[in-house]
Amino acid sequence: MLHKSDKRLLTFISLMPIALIGIFTLVLNAIVIHENQTKVGSLIESLYSDALTQEKGRVKQQVDSIYEQIIYEDNLAEQTLRKSIQHRIDDAYGIIHFIYQQNEGKTKPEIVKLISDALRQTRFNDGRGYFFIYDMNGTNLMHPIFPEYEGKNLINFTDIHGKRVVEDHVKMMREKGEGFSQWWYPKPDNKNEAFEKIGYAKYFEPLDIYIGTGEYVVDVEEDIQQILLAWISEVRYGDDGYIFVFDHSGNILSHQDKSLINTNIYNKTDINPSEFMNTLNSKFGDNNSRFSKYLNRLDAFKSGSDSQLSYIKKYDKWDWVISGGVYTDTNKRLLEKKEKLLIQQNQEELKKILLLTLTLALILTLLSLSVSKYVAMRFNKFQDRICNDFKVLEKTKNKMQYMALHDGLTQLPNRVMLESRIEEEIVKAQQSGKMIALMFVDLDDFKKVNDHYGHDVGDKLLTLISSRFSHFIEKDEMVARFGGDEFVFCFSNLTSQQDAELWVEKIQSVFEDVFSINGKEITTGCSIGVAMYPKDATCSSELISKADIVLYKSKDAHKGASLFFDKSIDEQVSYEFSLEEELKSALDKREFTLVYQPQIDTKTGEIYGVEVLSRWCNNKLGSVSPVKFIAVAEEIGMIDQLGDFVLQQACEDIQEVMPNGTNAIMLSVNISPKQLIKKGFVSRIMKIVSRTGIDVSRITFEITENILISDLKSVSPILLELQKLGFGISLDDFGTGYSSLSYLNILPITEIKIDRSFVSSLFTNDQSESLIKAIIAIGASCQMTVVAEGVETKEQLEKLKEYQCDLVQGYYLDKPLSISELKAKYA
Repeated sequence: MLHKSDKRLLTFISLMPIALIGIFTLVLNAIVIHENQTKVGSLIESLYSDALTQEKGRVKQQVDSIYEQIIYEDNLAEQTLRKSIQHRIDDAYGIIHFIYQQNEGKTKPEIVKLISDALRQTRFNDGRGYFFIYDMNGTNLMHPIFPEYEGKNLINFTDIHGKRVVEDHVKMMREKGEGFSQWWYPKPDNKNEAFEKIGYAKYFEPLDIYIGTGEYVVDVEEDIQQILLAWISEVRYGDDGYIFVFDHSGNILSHQDKSLINTNIYNKTDINPSEFMNTLNSKFGDNNSRFSKYLNRLDAFKSGSDSQLSYIKKYDKWDWVISGGVYTDTNKRLLEKKEKLLIQQNQEELKKILLLTLTLALILTLLSLSVSKYVAMRFNKFQDRICNDFKVLEKTKNKMQYMALHDGLTQLPNRVMLESRIEEEIVKAQQSGKMIALMFVDLDDFKKVNDHYGHDVGDKLLTLISSRFSHFIEKDEMVARFGGDEFVFCFSNLTSQQDAELWVEKIQSVFEDVFSINGKEITTGCSIGVAMYPKDATCSSELISKADIVLYKSKDAHKGASLFFDKSIDEQVSYEFSLEEELKSALDKREFTLVYQPQIDTKTGEIYGVEVLSRWCNNKLGSVSPVKFIAVAEEIGMIDQLGDFVLQQACEDIQEVMPNGTNAIMLSVNISPKQLIKKGFVSRIMKIVSRTGIDVSRITFEITENILISDLKSVSPILLELQKLGFGISLDDFGTGYSSLSYLNILPITEIKIDRSFVSSLFTNDQSESLIKAIIAIGASCQMTVVAEGVETKEQLEKLKEYQCDLVQGYYLDKPLSISELKAKYA
């Protein structure tokens, strides 16, 4: 169905052909007549154009040739500069080498002073050039122009482009030993502006210093420019052609008439300044050149020439404009002959106009009528098609909107829709004063379902659970699939936490019945974390985050349980976050200290060795248990740094207090599981031991059984390599694991430690006493040292001596001591 506006458009299209033909015919006649009238002028212009083209070609060639010479001299200037400063540095390097050979017995500062005294007053390049000296840390040792820099570390010095000049020099010296560089630096006489500078430096290895110099490119260019300007003023071409140079401000730099040099074009001609600047600033061609009708008025003013066109080429680097004039002359006799010829041609052309116009009018009339009919037909078809396309597009848009807000598997709302809904409910709750419960639900052992039955069954299980969830929620409530096996419920209009607890029970009831999938009976459960508005959070992201946190606290405590967010959990999360953040900087702040638990030989009563223990005291958190901070260090990837620190500090302490020798005590160091299996562990500890100088045989690494359970195949070769290098291997908490005895047979264990739980129950549990006897006997038969830890009473010590235990440690014998206390008591 056509609208009224569409009908008017079709009528307009149908009635317009005759009018268009009439207009076209009039326009065509006007064009033909005009073309005939202008052809006479066109021929005259063509003659002028031919002569002008020849003149333009000649002056263009001359200007381009001079332009190329300028570029050549410019490039050559930089090459000459580079050779010059390299030669200067080579000479200065020879002086440094000579002074060093003559004064090898003196200290480095003394030699550097001699070198500075010898080179400080050296100048070259018309007094502009000088030498500077830096050490390889970036400290300036000599700078004749800016003596205030001397003694300062300028490794972070940057020029106006942000280039780290000294740092780049040091890097180049370490990699190549010498080389060129470029930077921007103020001149001594103009400290408010930076200029490009090319420098060369060379490294003198015996003193670990480098010497360098630099030259401003602009100074070299100015010398070259003066030579070129003098040469250009002497260039001639043709009968009276010449080249002159000026800058963008109109100042004449070079001219055949020496009296015009250093004058301004504005003052010597009738050139309009704004017109002149528009010419210079207008778009030039690819070769940075163009013809202009203004510049040669300088010559016209002096000699009366009628020349009005010049060829100009810009060299932007130096702010130069090179120009040469183009001269023209008109042949009047040729112009008269052409005018007669054009009159004859014009009469012949006019005879053809009527016939051509009538023919075209007829053709256009037929064509216009056909086109108007065809357009009307196509218009109707397109309108029908557009209507259909809009309907399809609307359906597609609705489908895409649904897909964007719903989960593809379960058809439940997704996270985007959930967050939007929560924010809407928060607004309602603010007005009504009601509460909102956000429940984060995670299926228990869902991975086992996927692993055992396959992901297809897992997907069907999620679909069934989603269906059950959807059936019991009410109109104003919402359940969404958050991702994987996680679901989030939003319950609004609650008056108390008890209302939320009822919803928790409904969610848990979904899992009371088994799920039948492909003939299989599957049982599963869920853990639930609950956050309440406004008690726990006031926006959707906080509610989701806190419900997620309390969910995983619930799973850690007991799978299948539910837990509400409260102040204690908030404090615990805050503490864990603070613990992690503070731990990241604890090493840099030197907050870790080491203490040493003495190990006593039961036969002699003398100290045999010590077990190093780490302590952390933080200004914000106070003293933190090793059990807590070691676990966090493993999670955030700091355990290697912490372990290396403990080993390094312990080796340095023990070596300083009790050096290598006949009576040197042993050192036991605990190793984290993640430390041991980290790539490069053995090479890293060997570097630490080598640096401190302590004997490898004095160090025993203590490992617990959980290391071995996690990855026995990976751990075994590492322990074997440590044992071959001479380290002792101690199996800590022996007897508390499942496979303690088997490890003694397959691993290079040199020491076993009786767990403190057995020692503490020595007189209250016959089984503990028998087990201790057995462990000591195993150690003796396997030629392993046996250590009992946690000895708290004299009776325990005497009994362990009776059983011939090798070593004992515990508070009865001595507490963990600082290195100074250990030195005072045992050294």
